[in-house]
Amino acid sequence: MQQGSMSFIFLLVLLCQCGVKAVILTTCEGDTAQLSCDFTSHVIACESDTARLQCDQGRIQVLSANYGRRNSATCSSGKPANQISNVQCNQGSSLSVLANRCDGRKYCSISASNIIFGDPCVGTYKYLDVSYICIPSGAVLYKRTSCEGGTFRINCNKRFIKVLSANYGRTNRATCSTGKPANQISNVQCTQNSSLSVLAAQCDGKQACSISTSNTVFGNPCVGTYKYLNAFYICYPNNHFIKVSAANYGRTNHATCSSGRPAGQISNVQCSQNSSLSVLATQCNGKQVCSIPATNTVFGDPCVGTYKYLNVSYTCGPNPVSLA
Repeated sequence: MQQGSMSFIFLLVLLCQCGVKAVILTTCEGDTAQLSCDFTSHVIACESDTARLQCDQGRIQVLSANYGRRNSATCSSGKPANQISNVQCNQGSSLSVLANRCDGRKYCSISASNIIFGDPCVGTYKYLDVSYICIPSGAVLYKRTSCEGGTFRINCNKRFIKVLSANYGRTNRATCSTGKPANQISNVQCTQNSSLSVLAAQCDGKQACSISTSNTVFGNPCVGTYKYLNAFYICYPNNHFIKVSAANYGRTNHATCSSGRPAGQISNVQCSQNSSLSVLATQCNGKQVCSIPATNTVFGDPCVGTYKYLNVSYTCGPNPVSLA
């Protein structure tokens, strides 16, 4: 698989809307195209740069933020080892600072600097890592907690569920603590990384769902600790589904997916597979997430000997078929 071969070009940068989200996706031959309709956005700004959050339609709601450093790779170019070695650098107030500045706005910009956030680790070159959602018009944000042994239930009535964040574990001593001995609530660093994917798989796109708050479902991230499931989700009025508007498996320029390829494999720029749109539409239309290999096996070979790529334009919008 070619390193960095999949590139995403968002026509409307960080666009979050309740209507249509337009995306162009290019995937090199042999890789897999991933089409997805989602509300969430992720921004990273290196220290001294500016983070920009934008919702062309809808309003910003910051989900998580950290000014510090959690890995040695991000914002590391040209930095000496001693400035990127501390990967336990967290600024606890990051979320509240971002929320106060940005929540409820369409556009927000904030400097990733010690002046704004304070310096949680002197001598470390930091970055601001932010996840946020653009809440569409008519959508409502909820937070729900279910104690271990109970059942986590969501009912959006005739609206649709989108889980934004989730953790099965324990991050404070107060929640779900009544009657519990100290040793069962003392570990407040208990997180289960798969919590979001488990809950989303069960609930996303549905009008109601329920799931057992148990080790059986989520696994046990901290044996002996009494845990709880904590989640943020929205109920939104129109489900968002993929609609492919254009597609071509072939080659129409010399530059795309050309790294390391000999001239003979990228010289034919009149290579088009007419059935590309129908193949993509059959595979992906009406879904929220879709994966399809960019291969001759799936699309046929419109130009033998040419290294091809799949170029797709699609939108995310309400399902044309009523789900009521």
